[in-house]
Amino acid sequence: MLAKVGKTVTFIYVTIILLFILAPLFMILLVSFNPTNMFQFPPDTFSFQNYTQLFQDERILSSIGLSVFIGLVSTIIASFIGLFAAVGLVRGKLPGKNLLESLFLGPLIVPLVTTGIGFLLIFVPLGLAGSPTAIILAHSVVISPYIIRILIASMRQFDPVQEEAAIVHGASPLYAFATIVFPQLLPALLSGAILSFLVSLDEYTVTVFLTQAETVTLPIQIYQLVSVDINPVVTALASVMVILAFVLITILEKRLQIHKYL
Repeated sequence: MLAKVGKTVTFIYVTIILLFILAPLFMILLVSFNPTNMFQFPPDTFSFQNYTQLFQDERILSSIGLSVFIGLVSTIIASFIGLFAAVGLVRGKLPGKNLLESLFLGPLIVPLVTTGIGFLLIFVPLGLAGSPTAIILAHSVVISPYIIRILIASMRQFDPVQEEAAIVHGASPLYAFATIVFPQLLPALLSGAILSFLVSLDEYTVTVFLTQAETVTLPIQIYQLVSVDINPVVTALASVMVILAFVLITILEKRLQIHKYL
């Protein structure tokens, strides 16, 4: 009896916490269907006007294209960094491996404002500040710890028996890794890559130090639509981002069971 009561109380508690966390997202979704020029909750009427204007706004579409491009390129770079770093940290006989692992996870710990200032000091003398190249390199550093962490967790659960058997039967270490280890790491790598892409797509703090008028990414465009040029279209844009993130995370969990790698 007490066990059932405990489960019920736990379920109610978790449900309340989830509703508290998700309430702002649901409010944005509802407000996005309000056709008036002011943010209003609950909406008086139901309309797709904001979504129609969203896909007709060249500034927003340009920012979306730039953010997607930066996210894809930086995710590819971070995936290579993450794969090589994870292999070196787990299998390499390196002195101070624990310290190195902590340093690789540094971007998750150091405040992003500090990271942004550091990148600004690096890229200004090189003449790269404000360019997509600078933003891509900065995002690659910021998002790579997510891939490294997931791959390290996956590699530490990996059974080396199959790889050792392949090497014993004449396969080179590189061929054994490419044909046996890498296919088993691929789900973890894809999970980390998609998660990193979402982080890059949403990255504001570091990007704001490196952007110019020609390189306005999506998060900066959203901030401008809220603070400078108040526009209710931003609610439709935010809703699209929320739905995209929810769909991708759901696919990751259903197909790859991402929770095993976190």
